[in-house]
Amino acid sequence: MVDESPAALHCTAAVVPRASLLRSPLSVNRDSGGGVSLREVRRVHVLKFGSSVLARPAAYRLAVEEIRAEVAAGAKVVAVVSAMGDTTDDLLSAAREVAPSLPDDLIGSLLATGEEASVALLHLALVTGRVRAVGMSFSRLPIRTRGPLRAAEPVDVDAHAIETALATHDVIVLPGFVGVDATGITSLLGRGGSDLTALFLAHALGAAEVRLVKDVDGIFPADPKRFPHVKPIRRTSWSEARRTGAGVVQDRALSFAERHRVAFRVAAPGGTGTWVGRNDPPPDAGHGGEERARCA
Repeated sequence: MVDESPAALHCTAAVVPRASLLRSPLSVNRDSGGGVSLREVRRVHVLKFGSSVLARPAAYRLAVEEIRAEVAAGAKVVAVVSAMGDTTDDLLSAAREVAPSLPDDLIGSLLATGEEASVALLHLALVTGRVRAVGMSFSRLPIRTRGPLRAAEPVDVDAHAIETALATHDVIVLPGFVGVDATGITSLLGRGGSDLTALFLAHALGAAEVRLVKDVDGIFPADPKRFPHVKPIRRTSWSEARRTGAGVVQDRALSFAERHRVAFRVAAPGGTGTWVGRNDPPPDAGHGGEERARCA
């Protein structure tokens, strides 16, 4: 559950409406009655932190430093988080002990608790680090989905709610992997679904840059754990990333990015990694003089 104690109230004061009803095939709910626009705030960067990066509690402080650098460079940050470490696998194992048959309409609610806890932990780390941040649970700011509950497709999000939150905060922390279907049931975006969450939000918000923070510094032509001297591919296309990526980025996320022309970077914390997108050169933006990705 997201921290809403009095001590953190200054970081959670934004009033965020629920998302609109499901639309098809892809829609973004914006308030046509005026109000905050992304054009009125600084450029938006989407950073996704996976379970392998958030392997233990101390890793959340390292994530704060990644985010702080983006904020210092003038960006507003949408931070998408996976569950910490092996939390998802541990929850699945516990569920199988309780009930060998796992109903699709219940397993999502269970696994979502891992992402919700991760949102709260990063929010806490950001507030402790004096970063103006707000954490949002998927029930407060859901991504609407359609299709199978364990391999759902994101189709709608209330972008205006995110814009409103970023008008008064430098960072909004959101859960990856989970969504809500048209009937209100918790849905999952498949294994590695936080990648899809991040790229979907980048597209919906028209984000300037999106970076998937991994435990390896990019996409490699061979497994760097088996071949430690292999160098990452610095630039590649979406389709090539699917062929050579060896699961570094979720296949469905890559298909979404190619379909919607969302370029992005895959990198370890502090690394340069691999730029994935069109054939033109990647931008030379970002903190520390590193190249960063942006939506094509």
